[in-house]
Amino acid sequence: MEASPLAALSPNEEITLRRIAFGIGGGSTLRREDVGRLTKLYLVVGRGNALILTAQGESRIAQQHGAKRDPLGRKEADALARVLGINL
Repeated sequence: MEASPLAALSPNEEITLRRIAFGIGGGSTLRREDVGRLTKLYLVVGRGNALILTAQGESRIAQQHGAKRDPLGRKEADALARVLGINL
């Protein structure tokens, strides 16, 4: 794995990363090529039926947007997902 948060991403890969970060779209609606590269760069990983950001992916999004993406925190997000019946 390249595992570099500084690796250059194409515009499409940037969009896919943001969509994963903000929970927009499911795995079937995301570009396979983008997901493959983001996984290779260790910016995202599969967890259950979902794709989630790694710490490096979170850092990349925070650099782009100047703020942390998950204001609830992982523990609270996992609890909310259980209530809603979604796998993160």
